[in-house]
Amino acid sequence: MADDMPNKHITIRELQRNAADVFDRARHGEAFIVTRRGEIVGRIMPPDPEEEAVEQAIAVGVLDAAVVDALPTTAELPRMREPSPAGTRLGSEAIISLREDEQG
Repeated sequence: MADDMPNKHITIRELQRNAADVFDRARHGEAFIVTRRGEIVGRIMPPDPEEEAVEQAIAVGVLDAAVVDALPTTAELPRMREPSPAGTRLGSEAIISLREDEQG
């Protein structure tokens, strides 16, 4: 969502005067670069839908925060994944086969 539109530059003074409006707009997908005397001092970004879903699942008890914290970060994932050797079955195919065996 925020990638679709350019970041709008606002000064700290503008942010102070219009904070509620700026955060409402961020909630709807706009991103802001906050400046002081022409220097970038911060960014206001829209909420990440995936992150919000995880936070909500933790809040209602569907997920355990300790388990989520122990999961690898996105930056760690590429090092964890290795390509499957040629001719091997996909994990999804193996799961389907196991489910069929349980039912059959």
